[in-house]
Amino acid sequence: MGLVKVLTDQSIVSTAEGFGQADITSEAMQSAIESWIAEYFNRLPIKDSDPCMRMAYTIVHKLEKGVFAEYKSDILDKEKTAKGAWMDQNLTRLDLQKTAAMQWMLIAGECLLKPVPTKSPTGETFFAPRLIHRNNMIVLGRDPDGRITAIGTAEQTATGSRYYTLLEKRSVDFNGYLTITNKLFESYDRNLIGRRVSLATLEQYAALPEQYTYPRPVGSVGLITLRTPSANCVDGTGDAVSIYEPAMGLIRNINQNEAQLNDEFTLGRHRIIASAEMLKTNAAGERGLVDNVFAGLKDIHSDMQITAFSPQLRDEPYERREQKYLRAIENQIGMKRGLLSNAQEVEKTAFEVASTAGDYNLSLIDLQRVWFDAVCEYLRLCDVLGQIYGYCDKSYWEIKDQLSITWGNGILYDPDKQWADDCEMVRMGYLRPEIALGRKYDMPTETAEDWKKIRKKYMPNANDLEDVERLR
Repeated sequence: MGLVKVLTDQSIVSTAEGFGQADITSEAMQSAIESWIAEYFNRLPIKDSDPCMRMAYTIVHKLEKGVFAEYKSDILDKEKTAKGAWMDQNLTRLDLQKTAAMQWMLIAGECLLKPVPTKSPTGETFFAPRLIHRNNMIVLGRDPDGRITAIGTAEQTATGSRYYTLLEKRSVDFNGYLTITNKLFESYDRNLIGRRVSLATLEQYAALPEQYTYPRPVGSVGLITLRTPSANCVDGTGDAVSIYEPAMGLIRNINQNEAQLNDEFTLGRHRIIASAEMLKTNAAGERGLVDNVFAGLKDIHSDMQITAFSPQLRDEPYERREQKYLRAIENQIGMKRGLLSNAQEVEKTAFEVASTAGDYNLSLIDLQRVWFDAVCEYLRLCDVLGQIYGYCDKSYWEIKDQLSITWGNGILYDPDKQWADDCEMVRMGYLRPEIALGRKYDMPTETAEDWKKIRKKYMPNANDLEDVERLR
């Protein structure tokens, strides 16, 4: 489970002692998280498994590229207000981490973004996100909806021959007030926490309080959570699961399939079929023929050889089996047919094509919504923390009115065609122009007040409702 788990498992300081609470993640989930990450980095073949296809990496790469293929984000009032310009800098720094954050969310089911103050060349302070991987945190509490209410993380620093570990616990109460507790430990072994020392021991932590509660509600543990939209199919708890967890069995079968196929292709090697009673298992767990199965015969022609059952190399059956596995993974995860399996095998009927495209669109739209919600929460948290620390002014800033995110003319939809269709509906009198403009520029269109804002921004010559009606 990463640095925190290693340190608390191998030290006299347990997770409960270090953070004041025990890890609520079940053993089944801890094992699953380790297996997802191990599979993603798995690249070396063993006796009966060859991960040469790197299925976990391929799945994550395809989905991440699909999500951000033509992604664009912007702050609409960045040139008009100081708050908008400050928020735009925070958004720019967040976008630099979007690929890594999405990938780690897909790999381990959950990834956290921590806004960390950083100074610009001009001396202003903004926030830059720091990624916290799922295996580098200890979940200490969740609410009924799965949101984290208490969490523990660790940060290690080496100075000379000593190692210093900062344990940070974050917890939020029912009123939204965030409390952070810091403890520093010193050790001569990087794998041990060691003894507790003062925070002032290291200059970088000298200003940190041992415990601090923010003076106004933050509403969360101060970390932005990205969670896969899949339901937990490991233990049914509030923990998120890897995007490829439903396909882990198929991935293992593919790895075994590749190992066996490569084995048969090596020198076109024979395979001798023997009955079970002719085999025995040695102390190392390896199976072999009983010694008396073969008998050496003298005075026999030298050209006499072992008679073996040698089937034709089974590349075609293995290929068919492999493609079946890949199509099954596409179905389970919701990827379009042909992204993993053979592209020539894509269904030909209109119904089937529409069906697979719909599955793919749904999976990507779900992931895009996760990222959009994370961006909104990140900017909200930047605003709250920025006001507390004095990095920005305390003016009100409406995120959903000023944040614009578009996904481009990708596989999900064609905004140019949508705009043309909306314009035609406006011309025919079936759609208000405010709604058409709101869709195009990603602005709310639910109320008359929303329409007024759209008219003010994009229809300066039609500010009065009567003018708008005449335009229709």
